[in-house]
Amino acid sequence: MKNLAILVCVISAFVISVFSYKCYSCWSRNSTTCEESETECLGDRCMTAFQDFKLDGNVYKSMLKGCANETMCGMNGSAMAENTKFLFVSHCCNGHLCNNQKYQPPQDNLTTNGVKCPLSMCTETLEECKSDKEVNCTGSMDRCLEYRATVRDPYGRDRNYSCKGCTDSVACKYNFDSKIVAEEVHRVLFKC
Repeated sequence: MKNLAILVCVISAFVISVFSYKCYSCWSRNSTTCEESETECLGDRCMTAFQDFKLDGNVYKSMLKGCANETMCGMNGSAMAENTKFLFVSHCCNGHLCNNQKYQPPQDNLTTNGVKCPLSMCTETLEECKSDKEVNCTGSMDRCLEYRATVRDPYGRDRNYSCKGCTDSVACKYNFDSKIVAEEVHRVLFKC
């Protein structure tokens, strides 16, 4: 009986080691590197996401690594308003600790696509930001966006933003829920 218990423990350990995958896990809020640790995942897929957040001439580059969120695998999206641009891309891979990529900036397509949207950016208000400006949308951004929210910026400050601009179907689908560099504290409106 003792030998049977030992055999069961050995087989269990083997099964767990065969079907247990690890991925690198880390989060850099405003850096192209992060201190990686290993995390157990239910599946065999890992994910790495990269973001560039351009605000008032500053570029904040961020990265997130961990177990794959299947709905985010292969995501590539963008949005822009006055003096602001948000670009993101995510990559998934199969296998133990496969998400070992270094920072790779999301590609910014500057080719105009024929879509025009209202353009505005107001800070310190959650009311509609009105402007007579228009912008020629670029790349995959084929939808107009209106966004109002309190956002924690890369420096940890909470600020109110109200803006209008261009976005694409991926950013609309995920409602910026995949942000890394900035954290949404309170959303008033997100409309594509």
